[in-house]
Amino acid sequence: MTDRYAAIDADFLARFPGGFQDPDWQTLARRHKSYAKAEALCQRELTRDKLDAALASGKLADATQACRQIISLATTVSTFEKIAFRNYMDNRDLNLPFVQALRDVLHDFGPASFETYVDTLAMAWMDPKANAAKWPIVSCFLACFDPQRHVCIKPTTVKKVAARLGVDIHYQSRPNYECYLAVQRMVLDFRSRSAVAADVDNTLAQAVMYCAV
Repeated sequence: MTDRYAAIDADFLARFPGGFQDPDWQTLARRHKSYAKAEALCQRELTRDKLDAALASGKLADATQACRQIISLATTVSTFEKIAFRNYMDNRDLNLPFVQALRDVLHDFGPASFETYVDTLAMAWMDPKANAAKWPIVSCFLACFDPQRHVCIKPTTVKKVAARLGVDIHYQSRPNYECYLAVQRMVLDFRSRSAVAADVDNTLAQAVMYCAV
C-alpha cells in the first residue's frame, strides 16, 4: 500500500517537478481561484451562530444566498449540478429544511445528520432538473467549511483513485455516510503517508491524488 501512495507522489512530481511552486501547477491553481472564495464565504457565513440565528428568526435570506454563491464559485461542482442546486433553492418551501439540515451536518456531523442532509437535498427528486442530492453538492459545503477534516467527492475521479490504491469506498450513486467516511479515511491516510501532501489540507491533497488519474 505504501508503494501505491509513493507512486501517486511520484506521478505528481513527474508532472510538476517543482511541486506546488511549479509554474505549471501555479497555472492550474489559478483556474480554481474561485474555489478559495467559496471556502472563505462558507467559513464566514455558515457558522453555528449565524445559522442558529437565521433559524431562530426565520430570516434565511443571507444563509440561502451564501449557499447559492458557494455552489456557484465551487469549481468542483459541474454546470449541470450548479443549475440543479439553483432550481432546488428556487423552491422556497425547501429553504427552511435545507438550512436546518445544513446547520446540523456542518456543526453536529454524524450518520444521522448526514442522512437527513441528503434526504433534504433529495426532496425535489421528482424534478430531474432540481435534484441536488449529488455527491459534489453534498460534499461541497463540508469540504469548504472544514478542509482539514472534510472531503469533496467527485464520483468518477474518486472511484479511479480508490481503484488505484486498492481501497473499497463502498460507492453508491446516492450519497451515504459509509462511503463518505471511506473517502475521508482514504484522503487522510494519503496525507499521513505522502511527502508531497503531508502539510496541506484535504482539498490540496485530493488535487494531488486526482493528478495521478
